[in-house]
Amino acid sequence: MSLMNKTPDRRKFLDSLEMGVSYFSDYSTNFNKVVTISHNDADGISCLLIIQNLLYKMNLAYDYFIYNRSVSWKNYLNGIFPKRKDKKTAYIFTDVGSNLSELIPIIKTRPEYFFILDHHEVESIITPDEYPENLIFINPTLYGFDGLDHVAGATLAYMFAKRLKSSIIKQGWLTVIGIAGDSLKSMDKLQSFNKEVYQELAMEEVFIDKEGLILFGSMHSSIKNGLKHSILPFVEGFGGETDKKIKKSLSDSGIDPNKKVIDLTDHEINKIQEITNLNSIGNYAVLPQKQGLLKFAFEHALLLNILCFKNISAALSVIQLKKVTRYAKNVYLEYVDSLAKNLKILSNELPKFETEKAIFINVKGKIPPSNWSDTASFCSVNELLDPYKIIFLGGLEKKSQTIKLSIRCTRKFLEENNGRGVNTVISGIKEELGGTGGGHKLAGGIRLSRASYKRLKQDVDRFIEY
Repeated sequence: MSLMNKTPDRRKFLDSLEMGVSYFSDYSTNFNKVVTISHNDADGISCLLIIQNLLYKMNLAYDYFIYNRSVSWKNYLNGIFPKRKDKKTAYIFTDVGSNLSELIPIIKTRPEYFFILDHHEVESIITPDEYPENLIFINPTLYGFDGLDHVAGATLAYMFAKRLKSSIIKQGWLTVIGIAGDSLKSMDKLQSFNKEVYQELAMEEVFIDKEGLILFGSMHSSIKNGLKHSILPFVEGFGGETDKKIKKSLSDSGIDPNKKVIDLTDHEINKIQEITNLNSIGNYAVLPQKQGLLKFAFEHALLLNILCFKNISAALSVIQLKKVTRYAKNVYLEYVDSLAKNLKILSNELPKFETEKAIFINVKGKIPPSNWSDTASFCSVNELLDPYKIIFLGGLEKKSQTIKLSIRCTRKFLEENNGRGVNTVISGIKEELGGTGGGHKLAGGIRLSRASYKRLKQDVDRFIEY
């Protein structure tokens, strides 16, 4: 359901939020336990802890589960629901749950109350009068808001929780992590409710808002490492390069390569922008109660995203720590180093096949399959290639002998194509060429036979315009 051109209706969204809050407040005295189900990324983990803090403050017993979208809701929930149905249990979904066509038939058979707080676009058009009485569905995209630019999952969870317990503001740093991880931009570029909540929390001194050189991925490190490992922006000519080359460029400009990014003077920042041809001044969030890598909201969120796919227990642990563990730090450094090198390879070395609407990139064994998705994502976010074309990055997967593709597009592409994005293109490809896969407007993936891949390359513009 495309809402790209729909004007946001602030009043209607806030009315729906207030109604959901009222329902939860009124019925909470009947709940013996509240189960939270959240997504396995930084935004989802932040949502989970915000809601857990709320339930603790309300003296409600709680439990939680993490959903990674690898199985259907039916199979997943069958493993969670108790055999005996219990009206005194409630479920809160955060950062997931907009698959209403799949969830509503399940919820209709249950006596429990379901509160869904999600910011992803609803996959099918279902009107509120079709919702079962035990479903309270709160989603800002229904009212014209953008789920990435306007309202992160953690923003929505915070707005919900704060209306029930104003003291939740002390946990607002969790919201900042969620916003940083989902928005993928400097904090001065935030919009709508993300911006409002961020500014409110800054005024309450829950975190510190700072302005400076933005090298997201390495804000906690030296300028040498910052230029080498920054993934947003990716600094062409420096990203993924050798220490020797970066040190020489900095030293030749009179800048200490080991000076911390956050300690650079205005003169040094201007000099760095000259030698890198970079324009990257902006605002970033610092969490004063934390140390090192965890002190910086974007880096904290990125670490959570990495751990969520490697070790979910470590992710749930590290968000509550003041200082990063050695294991988590090593995982983080390995990730940013590999990603920066892969973005360099993509920019300079990989063969590309271009049409009017698409760019195909064959990794040719130079980027491991496990890194294809993130490399494609940060290539798109950084607009390393033509932002008005869809990126198809991938190659032959030896195990399955199929062509695996990570597909990405930019906001600029969506605006020029009336909101038609990656998920729609993938649906059209599957309908005609077969294959398996899916995604959302900006990102997705598909596996195709070699013959189908050949046909896709020959006729890709038709699938994009279809």
